[in-house]
Amino acid sequence: MISRHEKILKLLAGKENVSVSELSKLLDVSEATIRTDLNSLVKQGKVDRLHGGAHLVEERVRQEYSFQTRKSLNSQKKQKIGELASKFVDSLDSVLFDASTTVLAMAHALRKREELKDVTVIPTGIWTAIELMGCSNINVLLPGGYLRHTSGSITGIPTSNFFNSLIIQKAFLGAWGISSENGLTDTHLLEIELKKFIVSRVEKVFILVDGNKFRQTGLSAYANINQITTVITDTSAPMDEIERLRKANIEVLIAT
Repeated sequence: MISRHEKILKLLAGKENVSVSELSKLLDVSEATIRTDLNSLVKQGKVDRLHGGAHLVEERVRQEYSFQTRKSLNSQKKQKIGELASKFVDSLDSVLFDASTTVLAMAHALRKREELKDVTVIPTGIWTAIELMGCSNINVLLPGGYLRHTSGSITGIPTSNFFNSLIIQKAFLGAWGISSENGLTDTHLLEIELKKFIVSRVEKVFILVDGNKFRQTGLSAYANINQITTVITDTSAPMDEIERLRKANIEVLIAT
């Protein structure tokens, strides 16, 4: 069960500051209780008090809790998708993982596959790289570039140049939205350009999305449907969209 302190930190992660009265209403406790909680968090060095409210003490803490909030959305679905996707990694593979939280769940599942030998994973997100730390059978090769503070992804010209000399068998990517008409879409232009570049170079493209992504469209597409090898989703995905993808000769797998 998530503690009230944890809930306060997550609420603060979404805003620059939050008032005591607002926290009181959102958490259904008295303002006196909220003040006690905030004083405790101040002593832990996690928040600073403002007149009538509080904010997170530093940007790093804000981004950590912001990412954790995104990670927790549809977490059970992501876990099942990640477990299924991890089965498509073989020994000696060179694979790319993007910075999405669904692919992060895949990295967590991959840790358990101790039978794999000499797998090279190239993560474009620091959280995924951290998840794979300590796996003696997995080589983590980090690209260079600019760290996007809201997602922990690594983007930019240095990252694109990094991939020029690499041969990558498989890429495992998330998306803001997916449809047979618009393909794979995302919301951040630098990440979109990087994913376009990656898709054009890898042998197989695996898309990891929960069912909600079939109802969304991002700012721009990074891949057409015919560039996708496999879509791995869950039972909440709309069957009409699944059938359209399969008619386009896209393999669609349902994690249960």
